[in-house]
Amino acid sequence: MDKIIYEKRGHIAHITLNQPEKLNALGRTMARELSQAWVDFRDDDNLWVAILGGKGKSFCAGADVKEMERGEWRFRDSVLLGDDAALPHANDLYKPIIGAVQGHVYGGGLVMFLECDLRLAADNTKLGLPEGRVNVPFLFAPFIFDYIPRAIACEMILTGRPLQLQRAYDLGVVNRVVSQAELVNAAEEMAERVCQMGPLANFTAKELYTRGQRMSPQEAMTLLERLTPPVWNSQDSKEAKQAFIEKRSPRWQLK
Repeated sequence: MDKIIYEKRGHIAHITLNQPEKLNALGRTMARELSQAWVDFRDDDNLWVAILGGKGKSFCAGADVKEMERGEWRFRDSVLLGDDAALPHANDLYKPIIGAVQGHVYGGGLVMFLECDLRLAADNTKLGLPEGRVNVPFLFAPFIFDYIPRAIACEMILTGRPLQLQRAYDLGVVNRVVSQAELVNAAEEMAERVCQMGPLANFTAKELYTRGQRMSPQEAMTLLERLTPPVWNSQDSKEAKQAFIEKRSPRWQLK
């Protein structure tokens, strides 16, 4: 991989955008490499959480305008939602992801950040959706209100005006705002806390709140009934209860 850095450290996957000279603008090669990394993270049972970040002064300034078609464009060419999509949800990924961002977090970069379950932002972060400036429809529009209140999101989309970081924190768009120097350590600390939880419980919870979001109540109950008993009755569940009685940390085996 050239456009991203993909590392495995214990139970934590580190996925880092690696085109700092272009503010990590999202092009097709980077999207393809991200898709490959998400699939590997999904399928590696030893990985329980991922940290998504960007090298350099910005996380991601959005789609690479220089790569955009000047003529015919097909939806499947989209770096976000088409073939080899950069977004984790396009790969049926139900493991926790922590976003740790700084600088520009624009367009597709903001969408990737919003898809993270836990979101940390350095105090110089700028969140924006400027696609309209180059006459590109915002492709994530059907889903954006799941993450940002309608009036705020519409202002970002229709005027290109960035969302102030303090406002983003107040609205619950980000979990924590930290200094640039603290960003990496804060993300790793949060990842370690995630790893203390039952991995099977976390994976199932994410699948439930991801898939259940657009289900009817009856469909959601059916999903609950199907997914939760195997986890409740697992060896890890028995181990966790025994560890609680013995006042020690559980030894997770994903069984």
